[in-house]
Amino acid sequence: MWRIRSTLATLGTLGAGVLTLAVPCSAFSANGFIVIDGVRHDSPKGCFEIPHLSAVYNVSDVPILVHNVPGCAGSIGRIIPPGLAEQVPGTHSLSVG
Repeated sequence: MWRIRSTLATLGTLGAGVLTLAVPCSAFSANGFIVIDGVRHDSPKGCFEIPHLSAVYNVSDVPILVHNVPGCAGSIGRIIPPGLAEQVPGTHSLSVG
């Protein structure tokens, strides 16, 4: 009986540890906002498509990765650091967070 309780306690502790580590990563988004062609995106996270030449302002606390193809795939063509703005060509995408 002692062995079963010990095993269950260990599994419960491991499960709680895994959840503790997993939750902060899945809830991450940038503090601040980005502006794409005058449209503000608060607490940005994920992939943003750029269908045509666009002005991108990074007013967040993380760098924006500019991908050379849609869907945030392919190589990273440039990085827009926090506090800067750049023109991004069409058929590109932005990855935040």
